[in-house]
Amino acid sequence: MNRLFFDSLASSQAFLQQLQGLFHRATVFVLDEQQQVIWQTPNKHDLHQQALLQYLHLHPSEDTSQEIYIDQFNSFYIKHPVEIANQVYNLHLFQPCPSICTPEATTQLQPSQAELQLAERFNSQTPQMFAMFSIIQRVASTQFPVLVRGESGSGKELVAQAIHDYSERHNRPFIAVNCASLNANILESELFGHVKGAFTGAIRDHKGVFERAAGGTLFLDEVAEIPLELQAKLLRVLETGEYTQLGGEKTLKSDVRIIAATHRALREEARLGRFRQDLLYRLRVIPIFVPPLRERKADIPLIIKKILQENSLPQDQAVPMLTHRAMQIMLQYDWPGNIRELKNTLLYALAMSQGRTYIDVNDLPYEISNVKHGDTQIAEPLSNKSITKELLAHLLEQYNKDLQKVADELNISRTTLWRYRKKWDI
Repeated sequence: MNRLFFDSLASSQAFLQQLQGLFHRATVFVLDEQQQVIWQTPNKHDLHQQALLQYLHLHPSEDTSQEIYIDQFNSFYIKHPVEIANQVYNLHLFQPCPSICTPEATTQLQPSQAELQLAERFNSQTPQMFAMFSIIQRVASTQFPVLVRGESGSGKELVAQAIHDYSERHNRPFIAVNCASLNANILESELFGHVKGAFTGAIRDHKGVFERAAGGTLFLDEVAEIPLELQAKLLRVLETGEYTQLGGEKTLKSDVRIIAATHRALREEARLGRFRQDLLYRLRVIPIFVPPLRERKADIPLIIKKILQENSLPQDQAVPMLTHRAMQIMLQYDWPGNIRELKNTLLYALAMSQGRTYIDVNDLPYEISNVKHGDTQIAEPLSNKSITKELLAHLLEQYNKDLQKVADELNISRTTLWRYRKKWDI
């Protein structure tokens, strides 16, 4: 094999010309030494060849095989050495795609309609999430088990629901079970059902979720918390599609698609003997990683807007908006509880704002409002429609009528501020 040398983005045109001689189209590039995946940014259009690499996005992944497995379904596979900054990598190429630019023509890099719909559903425009949307769209048409991994509150159940909604099973039940919230006996009964008299208190037959979700999708949240003895029974269903109810003798057939989720590293759990390795391999046919909120902070303003729209208090005359200062605080915080914590924070702020048209720093919980200053600057300036008389009066009082500070807070000029004051006579 020939070796490609690529030292900086300044040589991207030469790099692409060399790539062109080897392979024409791809959607994923994997640099295997650092286990990084380079994805095309989905919302850049009309890119000329020499500009293409400037819009590629580095997406770190703990497990590169996730992207590799998905793209091997309907793709060719090419491996080639590449040297970047004096370090040699193996470049893997997957999935033919007509949207990559070639020397002969300039084409568009556009997300699919399904990906755009998912972006609206997840309130996201970041490349990390579009990479995940692409996987969701493709795996929805299969029947393979899916393992969704992500931190608590990151939206794993939303991913499972999206896969179900885009699948052929969308008209059938979607049932979610939190495996961490039930003890072993109750969990076994909830999963597989029980017959009358199976245990004390079993006064009637009970259908488990494998039966109730027939033809649909079963989402097993926190699957790592399933006891080892029950994992063997789950493995049997995955291998044979058969199971027996608790206390029963009749073998039943299962017709469900299983999507499991966990915040734990299951390989490590298996190594420690807390999770069956054979079950891990059965569940992890298609792994999907949900990026934590701190790695996609550009989505925070979109998510905030959606949450406020859905949860505004009845007495609110308009959907409250965050002041520029409050938004910057929200962007600087790392959100260890992810979207769940963000939503709870906004619900608290809505209660503290008492029906005002704005939410300020003082309305945020102490641990959020006192976050150390950072460099995150993503929030867009307030639009003219967001500036209200009430907000302006509040800021004038807060800054003791320091007009420059008020103008800076609103991201407007002193002249525009003067016009607002004249309009509202304040």
